[in-house]
Amino acid sequence: MLLSLPYSRGGCVEPRLRQKKQGNRRNRLALELMCTRNKYMHTEKSVFVGRAFRPRASDVFVVTYPKCGTTWMTQIVHALRSSGNMDFGEITEIAPWDILAHDCGQDLDAEQVAEPRLFKSHESWASVPKGARYIYVVRNPLDAFVSFHKFLPAYTGLQPGDITQQQFANAIFAGASHSGQIWSHFLGWWKQRQNPNVLWVCFEDMKSDLRGSIRRIAAFLKIKCSEELLDIVASRSSYKFMSLPAQKHHFDDHFVQRHVRPKMGLALTTSSVSKVRAGGGKVGGRSAIPRKVLKRLETKWTQILRKPTGCTSYAELRQKVNEQKV
Repeated sequence: MLLSLPYSRGGCVEPRLRQKKQGNRRNRLALELMCTRNKYMHTEKSVFVGRAFRPRASDVFVVTYPKCGTTWMTQIVHALRSSGNMDFGEITEIAPWDILAHDCGQDLDAEQVAEPRLFKSHESWASVPKGARYIYVVRNPLDAFVSFHKFLPAYTGLQPGDITQQQFANAIFAGASHSGQIWSHFLGWWKQRQNPNVLWVCFEDMKSDLRGSIRRIAAFLKIKCSEELLDIVASRSSYKFMSLPAQKHHFDDHFVQRHVRPKMGLALTTSSVSKVRAGGGKVGGRSAIPRKVLKRLETKWTQILRKPTGCTSYAELRQKVNEQKV
């Protein structure tokens, strides 16, 4: 098959144009590969089992859109329920991921290492198992976008630069993420913000006032939080502690990856991507988003969230959340 290629006056393909075409092709192939591998992360059976689960009224779900502080909040709740016990392998072993538990050989109905039972979820309100208590963590969608862009391609075996931010934005909107769009995810849970069994927590408040956030979480869970327990939980949910070489294996996702990587067509070796990001997760990483992508993401907020929340921005939504603190 003959291809019509652009030539310069000298008769040779323009080097920069050739490189651009090669780069575009690499990016497209990488995007297709990421989407395919992500698609096979969960089996249909495991998703069905997770969504059909009937929790106890005392159970606690830590729910987030991906990259909004899931592991961090899970560690806080586990430390509260266990007085900071670290006698576990990887945190998902003691706080199962609802729709992935079956694939990982976990029984959602089983007793856990401490009470209350604790589960991780990225489900929308419409699909999360009902009847439990829920801690919903939100983060500025622009920062979450930057973090997710760094995380998911690497998690699916790709290299930095294989997928551009523009492509990743399009892929998220097109459904590469099992959790759908972040704005719709927020909206579904926003409608439940007055539900006494739902606690909204902002990622940025965890960053600025960890001890205050822990007190709110403990009060919601009806766990008596003495100063001694508060000190323990604050210490063991700090970036300094969670990133220590002796502790990192608790949060490196090796348990889940051992079960999902073969289905994704990847080697059994654990991904080098840690769920404990440098500095504990950035606030303001959105400054690196190209203007065209930034405009599109901001437009999504206006289209989906502005009218039902009455908030023109994430900053306004965070303010409303804080006005409703328990």
